[in-house]
Amino acid sequence: MRVFIAVDLPNDVRKALSDLQRALRASTSTARWVAPESIHVTLRFVGEVPEKRIEDIDTALTGLTWKPFTITVRGVGFFPGTRSPRVFWAGMEAPTMQGLAEQLDTRMERLGFEKEKRAFRPHITLARAKDTRIDSSLVSSASKFEDHDFGSFTVDRVFLFKSTLKPSAAVYEKLKEYPL
Repeated sequence: MRVFIAVDLPNDVRKALSDLQRALRASTSTARWVAPESIHVTLRFVGEVPEKRIEDIDTALTGLTWKPFTITVRGVGFFPGTRSPRVFWAGMEAPTMQGLAEQLDTRMERLGFEKEKRAFRPHITLARAKDTRIDSSLVSSASKFEDHDFGSFTVDRVFLFKSTLKPSAAVYEKLKEYPL
């Protein structure tokens, strides 16, 4: 079972990001757009785990000691950059979220999962390249949203999600909820 720990988005922010996707969709044919209902903020990708390990993960996440915090979703960008973009994302301001991601990483590491190698870069994935890269037309079209404010919300819980890969797209299902 493929799992990850994430923050879900409120409907108003999800709608604002969906409206952005709709506005930019026609500008490129080289992007696979994330379904609006699947948009989320990944805090820790755990990966493929045997179903019997879900209980261990649940125990490790129960009783998180983190204060609720505010996320402001603002601006857009590309990974690894605009020259050869593979991922189109919305940015966010959430100063304490990195600490939470590190705490989750530590808890998963204690269970024997490999420590996250990449630095935590908070973002919301909106589209991925169909093949090797997204064409420059999306980069140009998206530039007017570089500083756009998509809304703010308070995070008072995180979720353990199951990810099922299908030919059309990944399907996410909430398995457990953890109040902060």
